[in-house]
Order: sequence, then structure tokens, then C-alpha cells
Amino acid sequence: MVYKFGVVGYFMSDDCVFCKIVNGDIPAEVFLANDDFIVILDANPKVEGHLLVIPKRHYDNFLDFPLEVYEKFLVTVKDAVEKLGVKDFNLILNNGKDAGQVVGHLHLHILPRKEGDGFEIGA
Repeated sequence: MVYKFGVVGYFMSDDCVFCKIVNGDIPAEVFLANDDFIVILDANPKVEGHLLVIPKRHYDNFLDFPLEVYEKFLVTVKDAVEKLGVKDFNLILNNGKDAGQVVGHLHLHILPRKEGDGFEIGA
């Protein structure tokens, strides 16, 4: 994996789909953005309004995420939920292949919930 500086000056992976979205190389429907994060509509939503919160800088997973960014991350998640205007939602962060992480770039799913939406989280 090769890392380079992206248009916003963050380290990015040259083969990461989320880095390409952040860099503008792949289109995505941006719901919210700030200096450190982009929030997009999931291309394959599990429920209506399914969002992904993605750091603009490439971190492989949650364990690579620096402590000084946690608060900004949570504020971005809260801002996105408030903009959605929902009170019932799931926050899902899959860390590692065995936990269901498909893209090797840290991201958090926001799943707005309503009765009868048909989505279940397995136990």
C-alpha cells in the first residue's frame, strides 16, 4: 500500500476507495463535511438514510485512530444524526475483517431506525 498526500494535505492510500472519495476521484453523495471528516450516503444502504462517517485522513481501523481526533469524530457523528433529524439509530463500527470491515479505512455507519424497517443486527 502506498500512501501519498491528498488534496487536503492528509495521508491517503492510493488503493483505498474512501481515500478516492475524499480526494474527489470517485463521486459520492456528501451529506456533511468538515475539516477532518466527510459524511456520505452509503452506496448500498441497509436502511433509508444510511450514512458513513469517514475520516479524511487514512486510518486502517479504529486502533490506528489517534486519541486527539476522537472528540471531533464523535461531534461529527452527532452533527450528522442531528441533521438527519432522527432519535432512533444504530452506530456501527466494524473493526477488522472478522468483524465485517470490508473497506480498510476506518468508517462508522449511522443507521436511522424506524419500526418495520426490516433491518436486524445479528447476535
